[in-house]
Amino acid sequence: MRKFASIPPKVWQADLKAVRGDIEAIAVHYHLTTSGHANMLGLYYVPVPYIAHEMGCPIEGASKGLNSLIRAGICAYDFALDLVWVCEMASDQVAPQLSPKDKRVKGIAEQLAMIPICPTSLGFYGRYRIPFHLHEELCLEEFELAYSDLQEAPSKPLRSKEKEKEKEKDLEEGKGPSGLGGQETSNVESTRGPFLTPYPKPASPADGKRFLVGLGVPEREAGKYLDTLMAGHLTPIDIEEWIAQPERGAA
Repeated sequence: MRKFASIPPKVWQADLKAVRGDIEAIAVHYHLTTSGHANMLGLYYVPVPYIAHEMGCPIEGASKGLNSLIRAGICAYDFALDLVWVCEMASDQVAPQLSPKDKRVKGIAEQLAMIPICPTSLGFYGRYRIPFHLHEELCLEEFELAYSDLQEAPSKPLRSKEKEKEKEKDLEEGKGPSGLGGQETSNVESTRGPFLTPYPKPASPADGKRFLVGLGVPEREAGKYLDTLMAGHLTPIDIEEWIAQPERGAA
């Protein structure tokens, strides 16, 4: 837990301009930047119920404020992992950029290496990859590989080296991703689109739920992704794990 945090005055001229007047969004922003869950990276785990509890407001209010910040590009949030990224927090709390010899570079890299690779953490990596020299850190090799994959082939799913090896083994044994002797579920593949391009917003929550189920997300789990989909921020990678695991899709 951090002992202190700074909130520079410039947030009123830049970060919060898009949500000025939105009390819930501003309150959530200050919770995210000053709470005991936060770190200097602005990339950390915090479930929405925690935000609501510590702010003393209903979960609906915290969710509304968070979604406003997401739409404004002030933060990103992975609703499946409860992982938030306050986009410019590291720049404010650490520095706009660091010298390659700065000891903080290694500390930041080690902290990031403990976080799963997902669109939110990759967003952080892409934003600070050069300013913090993260691409030179060996412990972030998996992040660099995933980031390179996105740059070279945006429609290719992210895979760690371990997952690549598992896939190769399955292929050697005559197993495909769908578990049907090497045949992939082409109907699922055709609905994805570019890997990080958000799905179109559904007309209603009911339509959104049907859409998610059609992509392979079990109906009982669709609620985890519905808010993100309705806000226009759900991408194919967000549900990659559900689509890639046939035993879940069949549940």
